[in-house]
Amino acid sequence: MFIIIVLLAIMGLIGTDIFVPSLPAIAEIYHQSPNHAQLTISVFLAGFALSQLFYGPISDAVGRKPPLIVGVIIFICGSLLCIFAPSFSLLCIGRIIQGFGVGAGLSLARVILRDCYKDTLLAVKTAQIAIFVSLTPALAPFFGGLLQQQFGFQASFVFMLGYGLLVLFLLMTRFQETLQFKNPDQAIHTILVQYGQLLRNTAFMKYAIIAGLAFTSIILYANIMPFIVQSELNLSPAKNGLIILIAALGISLGSFISSRAVRHVLPKQLIHVGLMIFAINGLLLLVANYIFGTTLVCLVPLIFLITMACGFIFPNAIALCFSEINCHVGIAGAIYGSMQTFISMLANFLLNAIPHQGQALLGAFYLGIGLMGLALKRDRVGIY
Repeated sequence: MFIIIVLLAIMGLIGTDIFVPSLPAIAEIYHQSPNHAQLTISVFLAGFALSQLFYGPISDAVGRKPPLIVGVIIFICGSLLCIFAPSFSLLCIGRIIQGFGVGAGLSLARVILRDCYKDTLLAVKTAQIAIFVSLTPALAPFFGGLLQQQFGFQASFVFMLGYGLLVLFLLMTRFQETLQFKNPDQAIHTILVQYGQLLRNTAFMKYAIIAGLAFTSIILYANIMPFIVQSELNLSPAKNGLIILIAALGISLGSFISSRAVRHVLPKQLIHVGLMIFAINGLLLLVANYIFGTTLVCLVPLIFLITMACGFIFPNAIALCFSEINCHVGIAGAIYGSMQTFISMLANFLLNAIPHQGQALLGAFYLGIGLMGLALKRDRVGIY
C-alpha cells in the first residue's frame, strides 16, 4: 500500500520531469522556439491543476479507488497520443490529456495519507514518503537524458505509458479502499459551499500557496536548466540529466532532515527556514551571474540549496494544511493540489513570454518566491 501511494504521488512529477532534457530536441524536431517547446509543460500543468478540483469531491462520494483508476487510464491514453503525435499541436493535446489523468494521483495520494494518519504522525509519514518522492525530480531528468540521447524524445512517453500500466495493475489488484464513510448524495451546490468554506480557511490557504511557490521553483528550474546546459553551455542531454540529478538531490536531503527535525522543531519554523534559503540563494544567483556569468560551479550548489529548501517546505506545509481539516478531506486535497499546480502553471506561462532565460532569471524568480512566502507567513490569520 505504501508503494502504491508513492507511485501515485510521483506520477505528476514524472509527467513534468522525465522529458525536460528533450525540450531542445522537441523544439528542433517540431520547428518551434524554446519558449513554444516549454508550452508542453504549461499545458500539462493546466490540465493537472483543473482536474484535481473534480477528483477530490468525486473521491468523497464514491471512494478513492474508482477516480484513481479513471485518472490512470486517462494518463495512459494521453501518453499514447504523445508517442505518435505527428505535430506539435497534437503533442500539446496529448500533454493536456496526461495532465487531466495525473491530477488524480497527486491530490488523492495526500488525501489517502490523511485518511490513514493524524497530527504529528501525519507529518512524520508525509516526510518519510517525501524522501522517496523527492528523488523523482532528481532521477527522472537523469533517466530522461539517457533516453533522449539513446532513443529520442518519444522514449520518455513510452516510459510514461509503461508506468501508467504498472500503476493501473497495482490499483486493480493491490489497492485497498481507505475512505470509511462515503457521501454519494452530495449535490453540486453542497460541493460548491464546501469549496467556499475551505477557500475562506486562511490558514489552510496560506500554506497551500507557500507549497505552490515551492513547487513552482522545481518547475522553473526543470524548464530553464536544459537550455542553460545544452544550448548555452553546449553539454549533452545525458550530462544535463546528471547535473539536474545532483542539484535535485537537495530535496531528498531536505526531506530527510525535516523527517528528523519535525519531532523537535515546529513545522512552521522549518517552513520559515526554507523560505529564507529561497530568498538568500535567489539573491546569490543574481550576484554570481553578474560577477562570473553562467557557471556550473555557482549554479549547481545554489540550486542544490534551493531544492533542499523544498524538502523543508513540502511535508510541513501538507501537515499544517490538513491538521486543520476535520471533514471534506477529498475537497481539501483537491484545493491544495490544484492551488499548487495552478501557481506553477501561471509562473510557467510567464516564463514562456520571456525570451532570454538563464541563471539571472532563475535568481530573480527564487528571490521573489522567498519574499512572497515570507510575507504570507508573517500574516496573523484565524481559522474559519
